[in-house]
Amino acid sequence: MVNVASTLGALLVGGAIALLLSGIVAVQCIIFFKLYPSDLRVRRITVLVLWLLDILHSTFIVISLYDYCIAFFGDRNRLEYIPWSVALSILVTAIQTSIVHWYFAHKIYESSGKNWWITAPIVSLAFLRLIAASVSTSEMLILKQYSAFVKHYPGWVFTTGLSLSASVDIIITASLCYFLQKMRRRTSSTPMANMVDTLTLYTLENGFLTCVTTTASLICWITMKDNLVFMGLHWVIGKLYPNSLLISLNTRKELREMRSNDSDWARAAPTLTTQDISLTYNNTYPYGASTNLTMLPPTSAYRPAFKVNPRVLPAQIEIRRQPTAKRSSDELSEVSYTRGNVSRSPRHTSEHLRSLP
Repeated sequence: MVNVASTLGALLVGGAIALLLSGIVAVQCIIFFKLYPSDLRVRRITVLVLWLLDILHSTFIVISLYDYCIAFFGDRNRLEYIPWSVALSILVTAIQTSIVHWYFAHKIYESSGKNWWITAPIVSLAFLRLIAASVSTSEMLILKQYSAFVKHYPGWVFTTGLSLSASVDIIITASLCYFLQKMRRRTSSTPMANMVDTLTLYTLENGFLTCVTTTASLICWITMKDNLVFMGLHWVIGKLYPNSLLISLNTRKELREMRSNDSDWARAAPTLTTQDISLTYNNTYPYGASTNLTMLPPTSAYRPAFKVNPRVLPAQIEIRRQPTAKRSSDELSEVSYTRGNVSRSPRHTSEHLRSLP
């Protein structure tokens, strides 16, 4: 007797969650093309291909559920049958997974200084996972029965595919976290360290979620071959991988903004302009002596050899101090300068003026 709850119920729940995640994939793709309309062509093509594959995967899910729930409603024997749409959803999921794995493998390749000893195993395992999924799809289309598919062959092929997928997730997550922490140890900037910590958190979340879901599907496949819980989880896997890649692409703008904010002081400090620092100060001493103090903005000919951050280093200040003394013998001869109780003659006054700065 077929258990409807663990077969049709598992497919309904898994399909509902997968379609919900498919909507998130669509939103992520729209955000990507809005934020990065002039991004590298290969990235735009990758996102577009993933979007089309996600739509195709969702279409196969809807067709499968229609076949089980509507076309053959009430026929429990139909739950033993493998529709062609279920078989092709396995292949589409494998293609999406391989694209995402190869994308992160390229990131590791660049982060490791183009080290093929680290990148080549990831690319190879991802390719083997695609081959295993292709064989599983072909066997499903040929056998058309779950009872025949769960036998030793081709059962072990499907097991190998899920195992390879989980293994690649672990390798990618561990490698990215290693290189990010290596980068963090080399930097002394607090904003840069915060950015690296954020990247590490994103990497762990993406890798952990895909790895756990794939491992759960593998466990259900090995231990509960008399139901379709593994297939419901497999549909969800096909949505998590595109989302992980799109999140990695769409968070770049946020990380760049974090890097541009050098420090809390830089965010709070006011920006000074030449109008703020250009002023003239005049002071006149007795007997016509005066001092002029002028603060001028930099001349137009000044061109620094490096880029100056106006928030950190304001415009160059040039200070000119021009002391002047206006003397008239006629005026001085009629003036007696008194300091305290001592009377001074014009001769003493002239000597005093000469001593002025």
